Amino acid sequence: MLNVERRREGGLLDARGGYSRFVIDAVSPVPDTEHWSYGSFQFDVDTARRTVPLVRDDGTAAAFTVPEFVSEPRDLAEISRIVIAACERWENRQGVGG
Repeated sequence: MLNVERRREGGLLDARGGYSRFVIDAVSPVPDTEHWSYGSFQFDVDTARRTVPLVRDDGTAAAFTVPEFVSEPRDLAEISRIVIAACERWENRQGVGG
């Protein structure tokens, strides 16, 4: 399950329109991307799911959530690049007439 979320005022907009409680800190660059870094990963023990925040240098953010067994750095990097590309396509469409 991938959740693309937009950052606003230091939090991530969640599906209900509220803001998540975790803080995004740019921790390390996402491999093979420009201007994007990982935020601090969050793990939900109750659901065994990991949320991976992505932060662009200009403050734009996205995040995705995966099951616990998706933990290999190469897998997370590949999913990150897919989410980043989708976010940037969405932004381009919004600028054109959205």
